[in-house]
Amino acid sequence: MTEIAVSCEDVWKSYRIYHQRSHTLKEKFLSRRNRFEEFWALKGIDLQVPVGTTLGIIGANGSGKSTLLKTMARILTPNRGRVRVNGSMSSLLELGIGFHPELTGRENVQLSGSLLGQTQREVEASYDRIVEFAGIEEFMDTPVKNYSTGMYARLAFAVAVSVEPEILLVDEVLSVGDESFQMKCYERITEFRRKGRTIVLVSHSLDTIRTLCDEAVWVDGGEMRQVGEARDVVASYLAEVHGGPDEDPILAYTGRRFGSGQAVITDVRFLDAQGEPTNSYCTGERMTIHLDYRAEEVLEEVSCAVSIFRAEPLVHLWSQNTREAGLRLDLAGDGSIEFAIPSLPLLKGGYLVSVALHDPMAKKIYDWHERRYSFMVFENPNLPFAAGIIHVPTEWAASPSHAPA
Repeated sequence: MTEIAVSCEDVWKSYRIYHQRSHTLKEKFLSRRNRFEEFWALKGIDLQVPVGTTLGIIGANGSGKSTLLKTMARILTPNRGRVRVNGSMSSLLELGIGFHPELTGRENVQLSGSLLGQTQREVEASYDRIVEFAGIEEFMDTPVKNYSTGMYARLAFAVAVSVEPEILLVDEVLSVGDESFQMKCYERITEFRRKGRTIVLVSHSLDTIRTLCDEAVWVDGGEMRQVGEARDVVASYLAEVHGGPDEDPILAYTGRRFGSGQAVITDVRFLDAQGEPTNSYCTGERMTIHLDYRAEEVLEEVSCAVSIFRAEPLVHLWSQNTREAGLRLDLAGDGSIEFAIPSLPLLKGGYLVSVALHDPMAKKIYDWHERRYSFMVFENPNLPFAAGIIHVPTEWAASPSHAPA
């Protein structure tokens, strides 16, 4: 039986929207009651998050994503229904929540640590690690009211993950800070995933949801529209945002998919050097992309194409298909294809992948998934530092210089 970390059972949550408020004591006692309407931010949410799952929550602004996360964190109490939590929890719902603006960074680390249930000794033991992660050592004795938004984010995230919680809740704060810090956050979350921790993440970055999350839930108007594998939920959400047709689930435009449907790609997985599923690598590691397909008829000389893009800014890095690689591919029924890069030459960052099945000249498209899959690359500590997009093996040499006579 699967162990559940967070369970929402028929959760309803409302807010009062006032149309007229009393501004003075006289108005409060002499006027009629303030008029308001009940706004239901959550409507009957039934959701279970298994232990070890990374769940993404997506939806438009005002759809109820943050309310759902705050209810899970037990910051908000549902009007109806119940939320069950099994395990220690740490939440990062707003930048610097719990920070006192007049206190220094050092004092706020101590304050936040105690609010998260740490003893004074535990806070002191983790202090150096927090400061190193945040990267703002020279500002730790400065009041946080003088911090930039990015500095707030760095310190808040460092404190939230320092307690090694069994459940981590994160609300749209990974988009704050420079690219280097964002990569540190992604790497930390990936480390949490490998340890089997449970993570619930709200983000407007759909590539982040597809890369970091196993499953996703689409919240719309306080209701759950869809829950399932992250890439499928994101595809459905994009289909509605872009107004695609929905008459045929295979041929419909789902944000980044199209084709005749004579052959379809049924699954795409990233594998590590041991053949285990992953979506994060270090530069120089082996990467394998495994595709499962289904062909409803015999198709001869089919090309399977793979393209890799840098996510931000969008740059097309590389493409190849089986025909160009010298592999003849005839499809009939169910099968699989694997594409491997023995030593991944990409430097740290986020990347997107397109996969496709088409005829030899790409005039007839059977199934095309445009930039629908994503993976992260982290810095390899065993390789010398380099900047840019790709890793180039190099050899340096210098001749001894001679002082002029």
